[in-house]
Amino acid sequence: MKKEKKLSRQILSIIVIIFIFLLGLYVFTMSYNSKESVKAAIGERTIEIAENMLNFIEVEQYKELAENPVENNLYWELREQLNELREMNGVLYAYTYAVPEEGEDVTFLVDGMPADDTENAGAIGETSGSTTYEHLQKVLKDGSFHSDLLSSDYGEYISGTIPMKDADGEVIAFLGVDIDASYVDEVSASVAKDIVPKVSMIFLLIVLMGLYITYRYVNRSLKPLNLLKAASEQLADGDLKGVDETLSSLNLKNNNEIAIFSKTFSQALNSLSNSLLNLYMKSNNLEKAVADIDLTAAQVTKSNNIIASSIVEIASSSDQQEASNNEVTQAMNEMSIGIQRLADSTSDMAEASTDMTNLVKTSVNHAKQVVSQIQNVEASVLHTEAYVREMSDKFKSIKEMVLVITSIADQTNLLALNAAIEAARAGEAGKGFAVVADEVRKLAEMSRSSASEIQSYLENFVLISEKALVEMDNSTQEVKAGNQAVIEIDDNLKRILTVVVDVNSKIQDDSAVIEQMSASSEEILASTEEMQKLVIITTSQTKEVAGSSDIQVEMVHKLEEVVQLLDSTSKEMIEEISKFKF
Repeated sequence: MKKEKKLSRQILSIIVIIFIFLLGLYVFTMSYNSKESVKAAIGERTIEIAENMLNFIEVEQYKELAENPVENNLYWELREQLNELREMNGVLYAYTYAVPEEGEDVTFLVDGMPADDTENAGAIGETSGSTTYEHLQKVLKDGSFHSDLLSSDYGEYISGTIPMKDADGEVIAFLGVDIDASYVDEVSASVAKDIVPKVSMIFLLIVLMGLYITYRYVNRSLKPLNLLKAASEQLADGDLKGVDETLSSLNLKNNNEIAIFSKTFSQALNSLSNSLLNLYMKSNNLEKAVADIDLTAAQVTKSNNIIASSIVEIASSSDQQEASNNEVTQAMNEMSIGIQRLADSTSDMAEASTDMTNLVKTSVNHAKQVVSQIQNVEASVLHTEAYVREMSDKFKSIKEMVLVITSIADQTNLLALNAAIEAARAGEAGKGFAVVADEVRKLAEMSRSSASEIQSYLENFVLISEKALVEMDNSTQEVKAGNQAVIEIDDNLKRILTVVVDVNSKIQDDSAVIEQMSASSEEILASTEEMQKLVIITTSQTKEVAGSSDIQVEMVHKLEEVVQLLDSTSKEMIEEISKFKF
């Protein structure tokens, strides 16, 4: 019960703190809003006064002064007028600004102070200390602008500024008004003094009523926890029947978190009671199952011993089978290597036979070419012999012609001798003729000498031609004999080619058979190796099974120990569950 009251107090304390915080926040917000409202009202009042004063101002005169900003009669006239409007409307200051260029400072045009007040009045062209170019841009954008609460040596004030437009709507200057705002805090404090106590009293009454309602609601909501506490104590004492009776008296009308928790907790306690009852029944069944497991474990142990001895015998036989397969695999490997070598040798022999066949075919073709060339040589020799015989006959004709030339030369020489004799007889008259006869004689001797040389050459040519004919006859016989020998060689090469082609075909067939044998032996070797791998795997698995059988026997022994532990644990659990009252 103390815990419940403490929880209620904590909830109420938190609610009180929240209400106090909200009250303080409300008071602060009200004070702030009242002060802002007063400042906004004063700012709007400032704009209204400036617009009212603008109705009594000659804008065209300010336009003229803005075009020529000097302290002339117009300036003093406008200043006096603006001062009268300031006093008439009861404001602190009234002044006008010249329109600045972008980025320039804001300067006074006319300051509405008395003419003799040179200390507080801003001179024409003097820079403003409170208004900036951005403030005047807001005036042009919104039509007016009032500042926040400002402070100076003379107190707090609020400034309002409006544009001054000519007849064409062009802004020629800005009118500014400052109103005393020192009473803002007083007004705000007065508002807070009048409203805050009343609001606080109302708020306090609401808080008290809320606390009373909350307290009643919290106590009623926490009431089911008493029953849950009693049920928990009965559960701790093992009185499950009492727990069921207590929970059945719960009357939950609400659907809040506590009610849901109470329902859930009640269901959990009922489930726990049912679970303990089922656990008690299952424990009795577990005791019987443990006895059955113990009996089964004994039988499994006996069977495992028999299986273990059988697996050891199988592992021994697997080792012998593995050794035999190793020998077979080695023999097949050697046979495969021998067949592969034989296949390689046969393949090399087949390649050599093919090369020899190609060589014989080439030789037959070359023999045919040689026979054809020898036959051509024989024909050429026979033609040459005919040409030489014909040339020999021509030489004989030439020899006869040379004999005729020699005879003519002898006769001419004789005639020249006779002419020389006659010229000698003629004396002086025949000297010229004697000279001619002497030249003719010389020519005849030269002709005879040349004819003799030609005769000698022709005789040599005839001898050479006869020797050439003899040699040609011999060459013709030898060419005929060589042609016959080459023909016989061609016939022999053809017969060799036939035999070689037959041998090459048989070698190719043998090579294909040996290659097939080599492939088959490799497949047999691969199958043998695969079988060897299977035997090794089987042997390994048999050994692993034997090891697993030993482990299984050991696990059965451990299972017997676990069964004994489970038996003792189940008995202890039954004893503990028997303490509960069902």
